Amino acid sequence: MKALRFTRHGSPDVLEYVDVATPHLDPGSALVRVHGASVNPSDVKNVSGHFSQTTLPRIPGRDFSGIVEQGPPAWRGVEV
Repeated sequence: MKALRFTRHGSPDVLEYVDVATPHLDPGSALVRVHGASVNPSDVKNVSGHFSQTTLPRIPGRDFSGIVEQGPPAWRGVEV
């Protein structure tokens, strides 16, 4: 799958558009095909290094919408 990822802190130019492996799902988790996303101020702070707990590499983003593709059967196809 495609992702915007950073492997070091800095300005927005450290973000890379890369291919990453599809994550393994734990029970009760879902994989969402993202149709739209926004940049949250905390994403900007995270990339710039303001959060000491951030582990690298990291795929930022927490504000998104899309459709559940994998997960519990009742969730599949649901818009989130």
